Amino acid sequence: MKKTNVIIAILSVFFFVSCSNNDIESGKISSVTNVTASPFVGAVKLSWTVPSSDDYYYTTIAYKDSDGNVTHEKVCRYDAVAGVDTIIVGGFNDTNVHDFILTAHGFSGAVSSGVKISGTPEDISAAKDYVIGTVKVSPDTEAALVSWTNVSGVAVNLIATYKDMNNEEKTDTVNAEESGTLELDGLIETTDITITTQNVKDAAKTSKVFSVTPNVYQDDIIQNNIEYFTLKAGSQFTVSQDNPYNSLYEYTIVTTGTDPHCYIYPLKASKAGTILKFRYKATQNFDLELFWANSGGGAASGRSTVVTVPAASTWTTFTHDYNDAMSLYSWSGKAGDFFRMDWGGTSGVTIHIRNIHLE
Repeated sequence: MKKTNVIIAILSVFFFVSCSNNDIESGKISSVTNVTASPFVGAVKLSWTVPSSDDYYYTTIAYKDSDGNVTHEKVCRYDAVAGVDTIIVGGFNDTNVHDFILTAHGFSGAVSSGVKISGTPEDISAAKDYVIGTVKVSPDTEAALVSWTNVSGVAVNLIATYKDMNNEEKTDTVNAEESGTLELDGLIETTDITITTQNVKDAAKTSKVFSVTPNVYQDDIIQNNIEYFTLKAGSQFTVSQDNPYNSLYEYTIVTTGTDPHCYIYPLKASKAGTILKFRYKATQNFDLELFWANSGGGAASGRSTVVTVPAASTWTTFTHDYNDAMSLYSWSGKAGDFFRMDWGGTSGVTIHIRNIHLE
């Protein structure tokens, strides 16, 4: 009898655990509701209302792709906006009806009953029209910024054609399978830019013309009556001149040590003023130290001035009046005089600088 009672107790526990597991599997959490499916380029856009339960964690979407492979997507509760989640399920290359099973899951492990909905993807040939409809062209400094959206996953190329400041025809082609941006350089006046989107699969294309007026700053324009300083080879940094529209007076400096520095070539004429001015971008603050040197001399540790240049992610104008320093160190700025430029004390800083001069 005692043995029988033990067996009954064990079976009772097993039955209780089984029931508990069944409760979890069959739904202690509600299913998603208000499910909709709408066609998208090579995809189906799904939307649904998530369960209101605090236990709700995420929704899985199960479906078969165009090749018949079973695929799963997962959308977290934190992606929902006002209780509604949306996903674009892409990668289809057909226009057949596809079934999607949406299942809610809880933090506790609870799983809801699945909700089935059918949707039909739009033909991928419409990708070029979809992408060009998202294109925006905005002004940038002596440039234009082209942006587009592509969440379809369909392969599209974007081609930008325009004439630069030298009246030369320019064509830039990029892969626009994903959302992105493209900068078009060399613009100083209102310019027409032709944007073409082309499907990779069938080579079909469409075009649209955008007109943009770039941001042009007087300090970016080379003036014939200004003596711009050029840099000699230096130490503890790399330097390049990659801008074809300002190949003489624009530099990209990347510091490689704790004492990066170089000299400017000597002045060709007496200084125009005491204010040092240039345009720049810098990945972080750096201490610009000038060592004042007279013709035939060199840098001396007792004749220097330090000014902190703030970090800047876009082209920014730097100015500083060195009148007091020039007087203190008897630097008259005659033809043949020069100075050393130290680019801070940190390795790994990138500095773009152009049009260094005194005024």
